[in-house]
Amino acid sequence: DNCLYSHDVVELAKSNGLYNNNDDSSSSNEDDFSFSDIYDKVTFEGARLCDARTWAVFSILSTDANFQQKYESYAKGIDLTNRMPLWIQPNHKLLLKDVIQLLDNHYEHTALASNQDVGAGPFQSPYRSGPLIWHHDGNCFHNERPIAIQKTGFTLVAQIRMHMPTPLSSILWFGVDDSSTAPRYPVYGSSRKVSPAYSGKGPQDGVPSPVLKFDLNKAFWVQNMVANFAYSHQWNSIFPLIHKKKQEILDSFLQGLSQIDSKAIQLFSQNSKDAMIQTVTDYSVMAGDQLHNEWLQYYGELFVRFRDFGDITVKKDNPNCNCEVQLKPYSNRWKNILVRDTGTHYSCHHESQDMKESNNFLRAINQHTSSASSEYVPVETPITYLSKLELKSLK
Repeated sequence: DNCLYSHDVVELAKSNGLYNNNDDSSSSNEDDFSFSDIYDKVTFEGARLCDARTWAVFSILSTDANFQQKYESYAKGIDLTNRMPLWIQPNHKLLLKDVIQLLDNHYEHTALASNQDVGAGPFQSPYRSGPLIWHHDGNCFHNERPIAIQKTGFTLVAQIRMHMPTPLSSILWFGVDDSSTAPRYPVYGSSRKVSPAYSGKGPQDGVPSPVLKFDLNKAFWVQNMVANFAYSHQWNSIFPLIHKKKQEILDSFLQGLSQIDSKAIQLFSQNSKDAMIQTVTDYSVMAGDQLHNEWLQYYGELFVRFRDFGDITVKKDNPNCNCEVQLKPYSNRWKNILVRDTGTHYSCHHESQDMKESNNFLRAINQHTSSASSEYVPVETPITYLSKLELKSLK
């Protein structure tokens, strides 16, 4: 009663041998017909690598506080009979920000979170470099496929505003690359152009996408730069900053949209359709240009701060650079993994007097060396690469 479907959806299954109920005397015999089971029977991969995304969203939005736990066995692909409902009633009215937030999801705080095992590395990354399905010693394994993944061409949220005049009713919030790291900008549905940073020819025009040609003028590359810097460096430090920056950009665009809406509605009421469309087109192009430039600048800010695995922040009382460098230590969990895997390979054996002298001297060096220098030596870790002769020559 709540779904739209073709009138012959059951008959088609019968004619193709997919559904064996041939008794047409009573429609009640078709009450057990399952579109999913007949046309695309659920498998482990279908549940774990696809439906688990829906499970993550429903777990956040459901009025049932136990939804996540109740259907966890299905999301894991363990109990394929424990099917989730096709839809739920959200626990609150969803706003644009809510939907965008859901697209940032990596299964955090669920049984499928992949940012805590050894594959996450020292900086708790939810990403994996290998294929979804891989094999080892004759056994099959998989990586998780959360909502936000690195292999993303573009991401969008379509906002339909039924209270607005038709030419102003739709806004496309568009981004490229990973949905959790990509900022989105608004494009009016009636806009006749988009920013050059987001335009170009591809397969839809009969030519290959220029994915092998780096171009700083294109948003695809700049947004990939930010995402890949976070992947390969300190994910658990950088991603929260990216998330916050994206929210600030969204808030700014929402404020700008309000002003453009007012101007466009006024033109619409004056039957100045062309002027109205030109207004929203100009804004859509400007928004894309502005975001592209801002995100390129943001990449530079992140690179300056987190280069060489440090965290370089402002410290005005340092006359050398007005900055301070901190090296984020490994978590105890990662230390345990390293020690368990390497044994005594990295062990600092009994500290000799020469080593003590070396460390004391290096501490003195650090007190007189720019914190931003590439020669910065963290005194928290015993240093062994200066020999006694080198130490004496320095003295």
